[in-house]
Amino acid sequence: EYKSYLRMSGIKIPSELFIGSLVTFGIILVTSFLISVWYVRRYGHQAHQGLLPRAIAVLACTTVLATVLLLPVDVFITSCQKTTNGTWQDWASDNATRQEIQNGILYTYYTCYSLLLFYLFVLIPFAYFYFEEGDNDERPPGLRLCSALKFTICFVILIVALLVSGALVQFGDMPNNNGTIIDDLQFLGNQIQNKGIRGAISFTQILLTISGLIIFMVYSAYGLSAFPFNFIKTRGNVKSELENLRERQLMSREKERQLLAKYADGRPMVPADKKLMKTLKKDNDRYDELTCLVEREQQSWCGKVRLILRPFTIVLGIALSLLSLAFISSITVNLVDRYVHSNYTIGYILPKIHYTTPFNLILGHAQTVFPMDYIIILVLVFYIAACTVNGIRRIGIWFLWVKMFEVVPRRTMPQGLLLLSALFCMAMVALNSLMLICIPTYTTYGSQRYVLNGTVTPCDNKAPEGECSLTQLASILTRFTVRANFFGALITYMTSFFVVIYLIGFFIAFLRRKSTVLEKAEAEREADDDPLINL
Repeated sequence: EYKSYLRMSGIKIPSELFIGSLVTFGIILVTSFLISVWYVRRYGHQAHQGLLPRAIAVLACTTVLATVLLLPVDVFITSCQKTTNGTWQDWASDNATRQEIQNGILYTYYTCYSLLLFYLFVLIPFAYFYFEEGDNDERPPGLRLCSALKFTICFVILIVALLVSGALVQFGDMPNNNGTIIDDLQFLGNQIQNKGIRGAISFTQILLTISGLIIFMVYSAYGLSAFPFNFIKTRGNVKSELENLRERQLMSREKERQLLAKYADGRPMVPADKKLMKTLKKDNDRYDELTCLVEREQQSWCGKVRLILRPFTIVLGIALSLLSLAFISSITVNLVDRYVHSNYTIGYILPKIHYTTPFNLILGHAQTVFPMDYIIILVLVFYIAACTVNGIRRIGIWFLWVKMFEVVPRRTMPQGLLLLSALFCMAMVALNSLMLICIPTYTTYGSQRYVLNGTVTPCDNKAPEGECSLTQLASILTRFTVRANFFGALITYMTSFFVVIYLIGFFIAFLRRKSTVLEKAEAEREADDDPLINL
């Protein structure tokens, strides 16, 4: 029972609910901001300290993380409206009060999604084209500004067209085939209205989700499979690698000495020997740099700490691998449920959950111990975010078959950093949809229950109208899929491909050996001369 209440906009809200939600979201914002700043500082190029691209990247990443992490607050507020015996709380018994509270969460989502659209279609394109030539751009600022605005206007026209289409398009009623599944989903269809700005943002959100799922299939799937093996596999013995490198260095210097001795009498070198001498000098310079990098790795305190913590990193890698498997298995269980108990005509929406996913079970119990469900969601989201960035780093940023940028710590150019943040935002938007698949009951109804024939039953899509409230995330994401089956079916099929790609990536990461310290040093040296990094 709540002991104190606040009166806002003519309705009575429990003060504990209001303050707890506000404080929690504030913590989420601060945490998201700090992590975004850390990632941007880690990957941004040290020699190109562009303030505008870094600021935009930080704001975009902070906004998308806050959007995903708003889910526990949404679930908490939705769950608190009902008691454990399935009746409405006294303060939530009035539908107007419930609607007012739900609108607060809904408008927060709309604000976050609107900001994301502004970043993805205005700020990021503008900054990208403004800094397109990097430090080598000799054009005056006014000309660069006009050029950037010209391309940005194209993106603005595109997003305006999408928003207008979403606001005007109507998909009619639920399909009518006299099936019991359709009857079961009338409750869901009646709750979701598809008009005006809500329809516009929901339509654009669905399109972003579909685009983000492509990013998720390419980068996040491989990151989820490969990232844990960074902690499990070892790089090998640094000392033996250093000895091997010095031996190769001595052999190269000996060849150079013999070649110089051959022409000690002052005779001019023949072209073939000149070419060989040039190659040997280049190799010797490379060996000197690599030796310096490997010695620095051997003597660094980070390397020594990693050696001491080696048993713990193996345990951490196994734990992260199990977390990935739990996430994938939860998605797989729900996909099987959809394919068995639903169909294409309703976009594979489930009237009732038949197979409980592992994460659904875990979070269902975690809800009873505040704030365990918050912590679990926080860990899961930040882990998937780290895996996504790791996948982008390993694969690089591509446009079709053309590799545009390498993502290297402390060496990523401002344009690459902007594209990295855009890909990250789109992948995290898709994560919201995957949360509904991975944790269907928790993300849709929380812990709500209703009374059916004297029995207290967990809320599902078969609940009578007025007995259960949807979370606002579920309302936004199912606004079109419940009436336009194509979107729901496409998301289901793309998620199935994501699971397949994860399994392929898992076996590749399992069989692939970890790069040695020497290979890492060579990659760092080559990164300094890579035109994709130093434009």
